[in-house]
Amino acid sequence: MRKIVLPTVVAGTLLLGGCASGMGGDPLGAILGSVLGGSGLGGSVLGGASNQTSGNEFERAAVNACGQQASQYGRVSIANVQQSRDSVRVDGRIAGNDRYERQFTCTFRSDGQIVDFRTT
Repeated sequence: MRKIVLPTVVAGTLLLGGCASGMGGDPLGAILGSVLGGSGLGGSVLGGASNQTSGNEFERAAVNACGQQASQYGRVSIANVQQSRDSVRVDGRIAGNDRYERQFTCTFRSDGQIVDFRTT
């Protein structure tokens, strides 16, 4: 069930966060802040329980880092987050100023580094 809930929550939050991003300030911070709970990595993507596992923090860090990397190309929308043993793959879309939507794939390693970032 977790694999269904996380992308749904992320997509819904990003859609709602996109409404406020045009109001000035940091648009990526507004979008990712709502995904990450508004206070960096301490917030809860799934809400509720405070006993989140380190895997959830790892996924949040990956969404944050990959989202920041993708934001240099346009507005970011996260579609999928998949964690393996020592990396997280983040898939999403980038809406640029040229009205074209590109997809991106990002791999975030457990040491905090983005090891692969590709747009198509």
